[in-house]
Amino acid sequence: MHELGIAESILQRVQQEAAQRSGARATKVGVRVGELSGVDPEALAFGFEALVKDTPYESLVLEIDLRKRVQRCRACGREYESGMLFSACPGCGSEDTACIAGDELDIAFIELEDPACV
Repeated sequence: MHELGIAESILQRVQQEAAQRSGARATKVGVRVGELSGVDPEALAFGFEALVKDTPYESLVLEIDLRKRVQRCRACGREYESGMLFSACPGCGSEDTACIAGDELDIAFIELEDPACV
């Protein structure tokens, strides 16, 4: 389950951000996971929960934004969601398309709470 390794990397990045802001407490981390990334969002969430259990980060919320595959037609420029590996442009019928989204795997945001502001 490589999702556990990904969850560890996410947690490490959160810990680095919190350490750079003395006294700050991480409350939420958001990640974008494309459907083509090869990452199972449920396994990622499960692994993350297991990592933070019984730690100072136990209340940290992992928010997963699942991204659909998006194609762009090179002929007409239309962008469209595609559930298939190869699909013709629904606008002009061209098969000359490129995948422009759906393979993401990145941290979108980290929310930190500054104790001085609470």
